[in-house]
Amino acid sequence: MRSFFTLLVSLGLCTAPAAARELEVEVQVLHIGGILPAAELEAMLADPRLGIEAGYQPTRLIDGVTARRERTMPIGSKLFAIPQTLALNGAQVERKGRTLRFKVPDSHPAHDSYRLNHLTLRTPMAPGIGRPQPDLRVDLLNPVPKGGADDLPVFGRYALFDLGLRLSYRWGNEPRAAKPPVLTCHADVQAASDGQYRFRPRHRAAGLFRFYASVAQSNPPSRPPAGQRSLQMREPFPEPLNGWKLSRNHLVQLQIDGLSVERLSVYGEQAGPGQCRRTLGYEALFADGKFVTVERSLYEDGCKGAETSSSHNVEAEWLDDGKLARYVSGTQTGSQSWDGFAAVADPRCAGDPAPSPAEVEALQAELQRIRSAFLRP
Repeated sequence: MRSFFTLLVSLGLCTAPAAARELEVEVQVLHIGGILPAAELEAMLADPRLGIEAGYQPTRLIDGVTARRERTMPIGSKLFAIPQTLALNGAQVERKGRTLRFKVPDSHPAHDSYRLNHLTLRTPMAPGIGRPQPDLRVDLLNPVPKGGADDLPVFGRYALFDLGLRLSYRWGNEPRAAKPPVLTCHADVQAASDGQYRFRPRHRAAGLFRFYASVAQSNPPSRPPAGQRSLQMREPFPEPLNGWKLSRNHLVQLQIDGLSVERLSVYGEQAGPGQCRRTLGYEALFADGKFVTVERSLYEDGCKGAETSSSHNVEAEWLDDGKLARYVSGTQTGSQSWDGFAAVADPRCAGDPAPSPAEVEALQAELQRIRSAFLRP
């Protein structure tokens, strides 16, 4: 029988089975940002429940076998692929510190007509603030390249923390990439000269800015939740709020992961001569009394003529060491944007020139006056 099969192959009447292919993958955590202690991350990587989910898609759509038929509007129907998965866990995932290694078959072991399509890392995560899901899920490759070998960065933001990974893969015996590719003005990743990657840093508390927005922008409760303290400014208001009618006036204080956090939100309106109307808003986050994130907006309508309007918006972010990370200033006639992370790799990637120290100090002084008004006895 074997000789007959060999004859058919030699005559081209039958195809010999292809050698089973495997994808070799190495994942290394290079960067942790935000509120995620390094010890906790390492415990998550060492957790025996950690697993790799490999997703497979069929090479052909066969109704009732690899696909299901669904009606489409207004008439007709369409075949939709039925995916398959394969879980790798336990000894199938080699672990060493912050590095994971594993191999994945190209063809699903129980479904020959399915090919590897995507890879996801999943590991249990302790419950806490900003963690609505019980698991951390990281998309590693989607879609999986059909051949070759490469080295690439994976950057993800997960509410209150960030992760930067280096992922290397190769099919079979193909050589791995010798060094990372050159990344030109990438938003969150830079290729470093030592063959590694640099990931965008942000203040450890930065994720809390959006997370506590709804709390600060609501009216201060008469009985704040346990662990929180709500404050309102009392008149006289500091400059530049003197003479403004405030419809939002709230500062929330709380302790998170060893940080004294303050989330500030102020919104005011002012009427000028004739049809002139102005609005002024501040959103800010402080950690241990230092700036994390600030947003300031000023809008005027009808103040320089019946049909004229103007606006001036500013956004700024700082790092844990107090250095300015980002500064954006915009009006109706144009905007300026400076990115400190991009400027380190290539000044041409930073956008506009950095703001002057006097401009930044004036913004900080303005916010500090407002913050002090909340805190005065």
